[in-house]
Amino acid sequence: AVVSTQSTGDLFWALRGGGGGTFGVTTSVLYQLHETKPYCELAMAIDDLGDIKLTLGVVFKWIDLLVDSAPTLSNKWGGYWTLGSAYFYFEGTQEEVEADQFYSDVLAIGNTRWSSVKCDISYFSVRGGPDNMYTDQTGQDELNIASRLVPLDFVQSQPDKMKDILKYLALNGFYTFNYIIGGKMMEVETDGTAVHPAMRQSIFQIETFGEKMIQKLRDDLPDSGAGFNHAAKDEPDWENQFWGSNLERLVELKKKYDPDNRFNCWHCVGYLENPNPNSGIGTRSSFIVILSSSLFVFLGLIDN
Repeated sequence: AVVSTQSTGDLFWALRGGGGGTFGVTTSVLYQLHETKPYCELAMAIDDLGDIKLTLGVVFKWIDLLVDSAPTLSNKWGGYWTLGSAYFYFEGTQEEVEADQFYSDVLAIGNTRWSSVKCDISYFSVRGGPDNMYTDQTGQDELNIASRLVPLDFVQSQPDKMKDILKYLALNGFYTFNYIIGGKMMEVETDGTAVHPAMRQSIFQIETFGEKMIQKLRDDLPDSGAGFNHAAKDEPDWENQFWGSNLERLVELKKKYDPDNRFNCWHCVGYLENPNPNSGIGTRSSFIVILSSSLFVFLGLIDN
């Protein structure tokens, strides 16, 4: 079968954010390419002042700046940040990034520095591609990661509360790993793909590594959703936190395309803890091809 926005568009919708392994096995992908643009990678660090109170004072200034700046930050900025450092990416040249107000505002905090600035012809190149790119391994049993999305309107309407949340995290575990999100992603309709609609309306994704920290975010942002790629293995109410109002449609599509629940996996749509061994799984096979101007995916459902 051919799956695209023109044919079986509902499956095409589900695969983009609903968990690809939920509906089949992806064996090949073709992406639309775009013209490259120059990018800069900037590493920011807060100096260790040798006194926890003094250092925390700088951390709190960094938190204040980030919360105040993020809602109006140019879409040219993106990347990762912690409560004591950052790895940002800027679409443009070194001259352009150094002329940007946010670049200067970070330095104005005091005891902060851009520890490195490197620029190249593309995002891929500045990340070290193709020979020196690095990413974390997956499936680390000892990594107690959890995440929460932070809506843009929350940061805009309650900046002081957002600052208090981040300062609480700084005092109760400190280590987080976070994203600035938004930008072009916010221009897509909330139900344009199967990801949680909150993803289209959020400015931060906060990742924590301690139960006390993530519970603070759950309490203060109860319905904001979890970042799907970095969610807790024991996330409460995980289906609603992963997909929100898109969940109902995803469940119906799971029943339509995998009625025997052949693809039953942890935290997948339709997950069953104790699947029926006599359900008939493995008695049928199909081969699905997903094709669009931007995506070409083969999904093979192989007999047991």
